[in-house]
Amino acid sequence: MTYLVRAVKVASTAAAATLVAWWLIRSLYTLIDHATEADSARNPLAGVPYYLAANAAGILCQPFALWAGARLAGVRGNHLAIVISTYVWATMTTAHLVDSTPSPGEAVLWVAIQSAAATGASLLQARIMPTSTQPKERSS
Repeated sequence: MTYLVRAVKVASTAAAATLVAWWLIRSLYTLIDHATEADSARNPLAGVPYYLAANAAGILCQPFALWAGARLAGVRGNHLAIVISTYVWATMTTAHLVDSTPSPGEAVLWVAIQSAAATGASLLQARIMPTSTQPKERSS
């Protein structure tokens, strides 16, 4: 698989995985906000365990969606891309996309950063991996 094809496949998969995980967290936050609206007047910590569970679900969703998307796209050998993308997602991207309401430009910027991290790591792994250990390509 050429580097350009691999880069396009991983970048599009990483963008889709980021958007899916962001949508999941935002949807869960909205659901929790509506469910704990009446309790928040009496207890300011109402829903904290639910918010923590929503964060965990969103952080775990992104690497799984990236892995599944890359497998469906026929890109093998993406261990480094998944690890680097998960690190960038958990440490930087999640805080900027979830805890605030980003402008469309800011959202595109963070999705692009996430895609660039995954694509760069995937291309690096394909470059440094010995040819005898590289996974076989799909024929279809």
